[in-house]
Amino acid sequence: MNGVEFILARPSLELFPFDLAPAAQRFVDYLEALPYSRPVRCTLCGSRSIFLYHPAGTNGTVRDGFKCHSCRRQFNILTGTPLRLMRHHDKWADWMRFRFSGLSQEQIASLVSISNKASLNWDKVFLQVMADQEPSLHQWWSTHQSLTSITLSPHVEEELEACQQAFHELCYASERKCLKCGASPRYVKEVHHSRRPRDYVCTDCGTTYSNLTGTPFIHLQRMETWPRYLDLLVKGYHDTELEHHFDFSKARTGLWRQAFMQYLKQDWPLLAHWALWMWARRRVTGSPTGIS
Repeated sequence: MNGVEFILARPSLELFPFDLAPAAQRFVDYLEALPYSRPVRCTLCGSRSIFLYHPAGTNGTVRDGFKCHSCRRQFNILTGTPLRLMRHHDKWADWMRFRFSGLSQEQIASLVSISNKASLNWDKVFLQVMADQEPSLHQWWSTHQSLTSITLSPHVEEELEACQQAFHELCYASERKCLKCGASPRYVKEVHHSRRPRDYVCTDCGTTYSNLTGTPFIHLQRMETWPRYLDLLVKGYHDTELEHHFDFSKARTGLWRQAFMQYLKQDWPLLAHWALWMWARRRVTGSPTGIS
């Protein structure tokens, strides 16, 4: 399963802090309902004295047109809003839902069949509308589009702490049952440093294994750097930044990302989802900021 497929299989609003998820859903619902809504006042002068002037479909129009008794001008539900020039209103809600799920503008363009240029423009326009409709949501969302922001949602931060603890226990467990027969090991090869996992020999079946046997990390080295790498991976740092920070080759960086993402997708899907969002955001919106 590639990154886009994985994200689409996850709950679309799980990246948001719990107190902002309802606002995100309201905004998606707003974009879905707005093009079909009936105005209660003139969008140009504010008068409530309005009437339907031409229904949708008249002379090729796509939405109902209204006229104001007070100012005598014609308008529709989008007149005077940032959305007035936007097309394909039937795709707005899906676009925003995909965006909230963590996909990039380019990925969404392919999914909803619009051009990359249009998708980038939609992103800017929807941000303007969000600022008016849901100010708290806009503040959080716009901050997390910045390359300099690596702040995790509170529940994601808690998940990362739990993952780091479980990861430490996986790497440094003092005893692990045989993966083949389930017996407890009776011989343990002592390890005198933290750069490699503990080795076991099962006296029942003779199988040799380690704490990492059967995991994506079995062939990786430099265990002492793994917690730091996991932290930076979840926060979305790009491979180029990780190569410089850990003094890795390009091939090793790719191998590590593949192993860690496999582990997260299997056991910590929320962190995998967040990492994919952060990584896509940092790749699309600018150059690396560096690791402090």
